[in-house]
Amino acid sequence: MTRMEENPTSTGNPVLDFFLRYWNEKRGSRAMPPRSAIDTREIKQHLGWICLLDALPDFADFRYRLVGSRVTDFFLDDGTGKTVAEAFEGPDRALGDAALWIYRKCCLDKRPLRITTPGAEWRGRYVPANDALYLPLASDGETADKVLAVFTFDYEEYRQTLSVHSLQRSA
Repeated sequence: MTRMEENPTSTGNPVLDFFLRYWNEKRGSRAMPPRSAIDTREIKQHLGWICLLDALPDFADFRYRLVGSRVTDFFLDDGTGKTVAEAFEGPDRALGDAALWIYRKCCLDKRPLRITTPGAEWRGRYVPANDALYLPLASDGETADKVLAVFTFDYEEYRQTLSVHSLQRSA
């Protein structure tokens, strides 16, 4: 069952907790930190787990500015440069609509949002449970214009189920 937690203070997930602390540290007394406060050298060990998205006018869509290697592996695609609508078109549209709702809520509420999703079949293969944190960023400290999404899952489980699933499909 998918779970949503608004404005979590901790998650029990070391990667998500790192980013939650980092986001709070960088925002200081502002509602949200600006993108310029995020230093890739400080988060280098976790870059594979993140997506950075630009909000388009009126939050009608979001554009993927950066998609980490682990996220690309999970979704079997590098959405860098695409909008959410482009990345999740066709049969994946419902997932794209859900992602847009999450990004919009994060920006409008101006606070972190955690979404935990169970393992499921997607695009004809099993994908493991995942745990994600959505962190709004604001150039002016007040109006969200970007989202830093941290998307985690058990990478070893993913690798094992992908290879087992692939073998079963070809038999």
